[in-house]
Amino acid sequence: MRFSWKVLALGLAIAGPAEAGIDFDTMPKGCSWTTRYFDGQVLTETYLGRKGGTHRTEVRAGKDLVRKMSYDAEGRMVRKDWANGTWESFSPYSCFAEAGKCTYRYRNADGADVKVASKTVAKGKGFRVEAGPVGGQPYPDEYFERGSFGLMTKNKGEGYSARLIGMQNCDTGS
Repeated sequence: MRFSWKVLALGLAIAGPAEAGIDFDTMPKGCSWTTRYFDGQVLTETYLGRKGGTHRTEVRAGKDLVRKMSYDAEGRMVRKDWANGTWESFSPYSCFAEAGKCTYRYRNADGADVKVASKTVAKGKGFRVEAGPVGGQPYPDEYFERGSFGLMTKNKGEGYSARLIGMQNCDTGS
C-alpha cells in the first residue's frame, strides 16, 4: 500500500466518528451499516462486540473481508487492520471528526509516521473539517453529517462522497 495524503484524508473522514465517537454502548452486537461511496463501492461494517477495552468491527464488500477496525471505549477509531496484512494506527485515537481542535499520530505498515492537526466546527446539519499534517499541506476541507449511534450518514470532500444507505440488526428493542 503506497502512502497517499488523499487516501489518508478520505479514509479518516469516511470511517471517522464525530464528537464522542460511535455509541457502541447502546449499539447491539451484530448491528451492520452499509455505505455507498462515490465510485459505486458498497461496504458494510458490522459491530462484533467488545474485547477488553476495545470495540471491534469488520468491514466487508459483499462476502469479502476488507478490514477490521478497533475503537476505544468512547467509540473513537484507534486502528485499521486490512485484509492484505497492512495496518494503520491512530494515537491516542483519530480525532479527525471530533468537534474542536486536536492532534493525533498516524502510523501505518509502510512506515508513515505523521502528526495530524484537525479542526472540526458545526456547519448546517453537520460538521466542516479542516485537517492536515503538522507543518505540511492541509487536506481538502470536508463536510459530514451524523445519525443513529453517531454513525456518519453523509460525507463529502474534494472529488469524493459517501452516504449511509442502510442499517440492519440495529434495533435496540426500545
